[in-house]
Amino acid sequence: MNVLEDKLRTALRETGEEITPHSVPPLQLRRARRRLGLPPPTTRRRWSAWLAPLAAAASVAAVVAASLTIAAMFHGHMPGSPQGGKGPQGAPIGGRAALHDVPPYFVQLTDLTQVQAQQAVVRSTVTGRTLATVRPPAPYNVFTWVSGADDDRTFVLAAQHWWHIAPGNRGARAERLDGTAPTVFFTLTFHPGTGTAQLRRLPIPEKIQSAQLAGLAVSPYGTRLALDLRKSIQVVTVATGAIRQWTWPGGGWIGNWKPFGQIFSWTADGRTLEFQEWGGKLDEIANVRLLDTTAPGTSLTSARIVRTFPNGAGVLTFSDLNTFITPDGTRIVTATVVYPRKPAGPLHGEITEFSARTGKPVLSEDRFAPIPGWQDVLWAGPGGKALVVQDPRGKRSRYGRGEIIGVLTGNKFTPIPHVTLEGQGIAW
Repeated sequence: MNVLEDKLRTALRETGEEITPHSVPPLQLRRARRRLGLPPPTTRRRWSAWLAPLAAAASVAAVVAASLTIAAMFHGHMPGSPQGGKGPQGAPIGGRAALHDVPPYFVQLTDLTQVQAQQAVVRSTVTGRTLATVRPPAPYNVFTWVSGADDDRTFVLAAQHWWHIAPGNRGARAERLDGTAPTVFFTLTFHPGTGTAQLRRLPIPEKIQSAQLAGLAVSPYGTRLALDLRKSIQVVTVATGAIRQWTWPGGGWIGNWKPFGQIFSWTADGRTLEFQEWGGKLDEIANVRLLDTTAPGTSLTSARIVRTFPNGAGVLTFSDLNTFITPDGTRIVTATVVYPRKPAGPLHGEITEFSARTGKPVLSEDRFAPIPGWQDVLWAGPGGKALVVQDPRGKRSRYGRGEIIGVLTGNKFTPIPHVTLEGQGIAW
């Protein structure tokens, strides 16, 4: 058992404890069916109160099964995984010049399962080469989240102490310790001239338990840090630790699938924060909202809804992972899917850009039908002209199967050399 699998198990128990009659997200079951190769439902699910006990139990069971499948995929045990190769699906391969349309450095959290820890590596976007490596300082032994500022030299990492969680009841105590472990935050500053990276502890009190934190994003200038605490959002001033908080009063939650999913992104002026709100009405999966962090108020209901992704076959919805607002604030970018109307039909996927003003699709590219693996957006540039995406044309590596990471521009995909998404986090 490794860090990823332990955290999945912890997340599943936390999710099970949080489920209420009106908060079971329909997509959990549908994604689980898809991962297990089961036919999708032919009608939209309606989670009414009188079905809540059965629905909650079924949802947790399906999520457990899906997560085991996800863990197997990360370790190369996914049967029938495509091995790359040429084909008519997906954007055609582009030239290496596209790699210069993206910030030159990124930080990736790399899983070191043999020593039960993680390291953060700084890599070159152009070459994929590792330029610097840092590990969590004692007593912390695992990084859990990462986000990058616009200067491409400053990153923020969350860290905690992690315990190996054994299967069954033997792991109950370690799981409690892991879930209640305090989360601390560090800035990672990369110095290209010397090829070194330095960690500096941020003055944020150790009041956030690891089970509470469901995402983070540092503002473009590196001055503020947005934290997702599931039922609230905190924006922390990095220099002082001062906190402003907005709460979510309704059903559902703010966030995504811990430890997956980047649910936050900032506009370039550091004023508007994009986030995902899950649960909503019975027929909704998630809302993408925009919060003006300079406006008065403390309720997240004031955040404008840009796009609602419905739960239904034959309609365009998102793949329940990352959503980004472009730095100029004009577009929302995400990986989208269309679930088939007929059982066992093909799953169509693509990268879609939506107008941040109207919520309507304005561009679709990098299409797959059916999708041979996971597809996701990892970074979005101004106007959405250049994206970093996780492309499902993956090949086997020493870690198992990993999706290729590359730059998508003009519907041409340029892989970043020697890089696959093997860890839990990555940020530009």
